[in-house]
Amino acid sequence: MRIWRWLLRILVGVVVLALLAVGAAWWAMHRSLPPLDGAVNAPGLAATAIIERDAKGRPVISAASRSDLAYALGFAHAQDRFFQMDLSRRFAAGELSEMFGAVAVGHDTRVRRYGFRRAAQAVVAASSADERAVIEAYVRGVNAGLAGLDSKPWEYLLLRAEPRAWTAEDSVLVVYSMWWQLQYGSLTSEIERRRLERAATARAGATPEDAHALIAFLYAGYSDWDTPDYGNEMCTANCGHAPPMYPRLLAFPGPVAEEKGAEPKAPGSNNWAVAGAHTQSGVALIANDMHLDLGVPAVWYPARLRVTGEPALDLAGVTLPGTPALVAGSNGRIAWGFTNSYGDFADARFGPCADPGYRERKERIKVHGQPDVEVTYHEVGAGFVLDDAEYAVDVASGSCVQAAWIATRPEATNFGLLGLERASTVDDALNLAPRIGIPGQNMVIGDAGGRIAWTLLGRVPRTSGPDRLFGALEFRDGTDHPRLVDPPVGRLWTANQRVVDGALEPVVGDDEVDVGAGGYDIGARARQIRDDLVGLAQPAVPADMLKIQLDSRALFLGRWRDLALALLDESAMRDSPSRREFRTLVSDWKAEASADAVGYRLVRELRGEVLDSLWKTLVDGLLGEGAGLKRPGSFEAAGWRLVNERPVAVPPPGGDWRAFLLARVDATIASLAKDCGTLAKCTYGSRKPVAVRHPLSRAVPLLSGLLDMPTEQLPGDHHMPRVQDGAFGASERMAVSPGHEADGYLELPGGPSGHPLSPFYRSGFDDWARGVPTPFLPGPAAHKLELTPR
Repeated sequence: MRIWRWLLRILVGVVVLALLAVGAAWWAMHRSLPPLDGAVNAPGLAATAIIERDAKGRPVISAASRSDLAYALGFAHAQDRFFQMDLSRRFAAGELSEMFGAVAVGHDTRVRRYGFRRAAQAVVAASSADERAVIEAYVRGVNAGLAGLDSKPWEYLLLRAEPRAWTAEDSVLVVYSMWWQLQYGSLTSEIERRRLERAATARAGATPEDAHALIAFLYAGYSDWDTPDYGNEMCTANCGHAPPMYPRLLAFPGPVAEEKGAEPKAPGSNNWAVAGAHTQSGVALIANDMHLDLGVPAVWYPARLRVTGEPALDLAGVTLPGTPALVAGSNGRIAWGFTNSYGDFADARFGPCADPGYRERKERIKVHGQPDVEVTYHEVGAGFVLDDAEYAVDVASGSCVQAAWIATRPEATNFGLLGLERASTVDDALNLAPRIGIPGQNMVIGDAGGRIAWTLLGRVPRTSGPDRLFGALEFRDGTDHPRLVDPPVGRLWTANQRVVDGALEPVVGDDEVDVGAGGYDIGARARQIRDDLVGLAQPAVPADMLKIQLDSRALFLGRWRDLALALLDESAMRDSPSRREFRTLVSDWKAEASADAVGYRLVRELRGEVLDSLWKTLVDGLLGEGAGLKRPGSFEAAGWRLVNERPVAVPPPGGDWRAFLLARVDATIASLAKDCGTLAKCTYGSRKPVAVRHPLSRAVPLLSGLLDMPTEQLPGDHHMPRVQDGAFGASERMAVSPGHEADGYLELPGGPSGHPLSPFYRSGFDDWARGVPTPFLPGPAAHKLELTPR
């Protein structure tokens, strides 16, 4: 009995210690929550500023001047999102290893090559006096907000690390982290395309013209999704580009490649504008949903920003933590939104791995818990020699890839986005656009007078030539910068497709194949949006925009379904119950990417199996097995043409098109049976549930329930307006008319706070998941915090 009493005491002691540890952790985390009410000292502030929050935690920030407004926004960003800001600057600077150790050395080594911290310093030095005043006030606010917490942000408690003070160049690094997320894929696509073209040229009897024709067929992204443009000057897909002839080098040698990849995805978005003549309010209506990898906290920070002094200012929309500008939204006179643009922003070529003329640069990477790592890089012109194992193609012969990327040019990035805040008309915004330095974006604008326009936001080189980015650049200005204004149809839309044709097309890039390799969407999503817009039976209101953003109808896959049904005739199904079941489920499909759809998933998987088999077999034949080149999204055009026309002159792997396609059906059935057990259980929602996670929950799975958003099965896919592929999807959804912000909506997949103990950590997520419109403007103030100058 005495032994049991001792065991009981030990057990009670262990439980008490565990509870004390949990309590201490909770107390420490709770101390890092920001104050919501009262008054706090704010050193460096000129006059009192106020941060009010509604019941969802969305802030209204008011100050007497633009500099004080930047200070107060920086204060709020730091108190709610400092760790997110820190990760962004470290990501772009290649300084994650200093916090996370050896696991991040590979990333830091890759990103240090591009010298973003050095470029950020140059950007700050080149900024105007007005811009410097705003950014320096923002920096003061960030550091005051960080210092104003009772405890350092909770993530640093978990990591046993100390937060580092914010600087002006750190805000530029946050912009560079967006450059990387949005357009680094264009650089890697350009490199892969050059590798493939080089291998094709090396084929016996091949000419450079033969190789170029093959690449144009595979990458250029002509699309058969083009349709009449209703009198608009914008493109929907191929813009009249004729399908190329089958190239002489097109062949599928060897057996079918069995290793398959995921559906190609690229950062993208939807945006559109409806002119006032077609809206109920008579004012232009702007809609935007930007598609990105989703995480916790959300990418964007919602805010209403008010300058109460003269000149007054009233902004509303989304901001990017770490920067002082409104990214997308409304200033009461104009509204704007973005989609990623896939222009010719990167060049790649082959050259010597070593040359006395190259510049050498050494970087020292600090690694937590381990010795520093020193890395040597070589630069040629304005580009870089990719002479490491990841990129080197034929080091033995001294040949390496050389790459140049416009993101590394300091003149391509600036704080010019601040200028949009005071634009009053479409013309004002268009005049500013050529000088604004951000990752290339399709911007649609609408004003209170009902006018609309599209332009390419970001610095666009006027310099031409296949290797133009290796040398000095001259940038376009208002005289020749691409734009479309007040189209006759009264609507403008972009969805990452080829946007313009004719004289404007070379402005985006001097080489159609280069641009195609950069990732143009094939246009199915754009066409569905356009048809939805033009098909509205009444003057448009914001609710109509949300309905389009949530459109998950499977128009794109319809032709692949028809192909499957035609292929699986009685002779194909004889003695094959699995093929018969496959056909039955496809025949009875629900023509949308809904969570419960089975037929949709079957058709989707079959399409991927067919395209992957063709692509990888072709690439393996040129580069050797295991080359690892990702199938570009633009290959849809070439792949569909092959399986639809089944040219005798270009036989598939195995030699017979029907046999090849039936084998792909069987491979699809086997793969789905492995995943689901039976085909009937293979719902689309179960394929990749939407798990929006905090970066630290992967390292500490026990905290997943506290840190992550609820896992959901949601509708949507890539080639439809509602884009959703696991945790890739709409980082926001909004629609707003300038001057009518109270009628708009703004959905976000998470709340303003990055603290899991905050009541605002998950606010808004359910509305985003269910497609319920959250008001564009914050509601009545539930909390009020005064920042008073010391």
